[in-house]
Amino acid sequence: MASVSNPQGALPRTMLNRAQLALVLHALALIAILLVLVPILTSALGTTGYLVVFALYWIGFCSPVIAIHALSGRSPRLFSEKLSRRDWFVPVLLLVQVVAIGALALAPNTSLLTTPGLMLAALVAIINGPLEETAWRGGFMTRFADRPRLGFWLGWLLFTAWHIPLTLSHGVIFDGGAMGLVAGAAVLGLLWNWIAWRTGSVFWVGLAHALTNIATFWVLFDRSGFL
Repeated sequence: MASVSNPQGALPRTMLNRAQLALVLHALALIAILLVLVPILTSALGTTGYLVVFALYWIGFCSPVIAIHALSGRSPRLFSEKLSRRDWFVPVLLLVQVVAIGALALAPNTSLLTTPGLMLAALVAIINGPLEETAWRGGFMTRFADRPRLGFWLGWLLFTAWHIPLTLSHGVIFDGGAMGLVAGAAVLGLLWNWIAWRTGSVFWVGLAHALTNIATFWVLFDRSGFL
């Protein structure tokens, strides 16, 4: 059978369009820059440097990605809490996930947890969860709406990879170690990716992400002596 050539000027399906390429390059740049900055900032500033890394991440990656990619031509369902009948189980599944991760994180560490640690964790989590979900899930769902399978796996892979530079932090003790941090991001990221792409919304995953972060950051901050 004779092959059908692409129309003149059309991109092969193996290539990304400009907006998709820009989003992927932005994520790769984030990872590359943080591989350098994380050890420098945490070595110079201690645990404060870790918080500075997150502030730079929110300002330099999440906010522009949301403005340029997630909100540009977004689906009207992107922030919707409404679910179709087939997705009735989503809040239940995410509640089970939040409770399970919370119990695993908090139960072995109750003796070291403090109220100031909880307050700092809640502040950071309330900012981080919705921003990350809107940037990573929302950005890739919007830009890769015509190629959902590629967008799903690229978004998940890059979301997982951005946690690798965090393992280079000085003076920050991760529950489960560096591998635990990256593996946890991969597993939870896959679940949140699946739900976001299935529902077309970041509402429920943003809520679950924030609640999960409260528990995990609480342990991280108190174990590492942030306060």
